Amino acid sequence: MTDYVFGYASLVAIKDAEAVPGRLRGFRRHWGVAMNNWEGGEGVKHWLDRETGERPRIRVAYLDIYEHSGSVVNGLALPVDRERLEALDEREINYQRVEVTEAFEGTAPGCVFTYIGLDVARERCRRGVAEGNAFVSRDYAAGVRRAFECLGPDAVAEFDRTTDPCPFPERDLRMIPAVAS
Repeated sequence: MTDYVFGYASLVAIKDAEAVPGRLRGFRRHWGVAMNNWEGGEGVKHWLDRETGERPRIRVAYLDIYEHSGSVVNGLALPVDRERLEALDEREINYQRVEVTEAFEGTAPGCVFTYIGLDVARERCRRGVAEGNAFVSRDYAAGVRRAFECLGPDAVAEFDRTTDPCPFPERDLRMIPAVAS
């Protein structure tokens, strides 16, 4: 039996012929986690301003889900083995993996997990709102929308219905990935 990870944002862009479209009952999507772009050295994931080439002292926000009775979010369940799951755990540093098998509407034959925002990442987002220094990468937002366009003709409309409006301005940022250790 294969396990799956349900992606509701950027993970939807991962190409996998065995991926299963589906929905997660009892959750709603929102822009709820952030990273402090000024933390860590050059070897950690960070963002550069495309125009200036500088690493701005901002919080970069990402999509998250929260429990919300009667709601549902669309996405894609990716099959995972232990190695892939460990790689996703490492990638999703602002999130914790939780099991959501009972909430998954789809045909995944194994356990289904997803990632929800860590309390510390959610607090960074709240602070970004309060301090007015939270932004969304234009590339991230556009990439998520492109991924949902590939799910089917109604997937973007469903994404829009099941996602709280973005409260942050977009910024033209270029991601610099973490250097593998």
